[in-house]
Amino acid sequence: MKLHPLLIGPLPILLSACSSLGEEFPLEPANRVRNGMTRAEVVAIMGSQPSPVEGGDHGRLTWVHASADPLDYDFQRVSFQFDEQGRVYGIPKPGRIGSFRPQSDGPGD
Repeated sequence: MKLHPLLIGPLPILLSACSSLGEEFPLEPANRVRNGMTRAEVVAIMGSQPSPVEGGDHGRLTWVHASADPLDYDFQRVSFQFDEQGRVYGIPKPGRIGSFRPQSDGPGD
């Protein structure tokens, strides 16, 4: 199958428009974090260091990843609060998992 040059021409422009913020991370491990866990336990479960957050709160660890290209974008964020003893608190049951993906209002949705 041969692709038409007009279809291939814009490809480098489209690829160069892709962007990403933060390191990708799986959301599933966040549901294994429980109230009372330490910072070290949370980082071990999440499998990577938290994202550096401007004006970061020492009582919170946050993981953030956002990516965008001309056709789609995705945003993930998970955050854990710690008490004065350095233990997680405030996690509702059954856990904490979240991702935001905008819904299209186009035909067929």
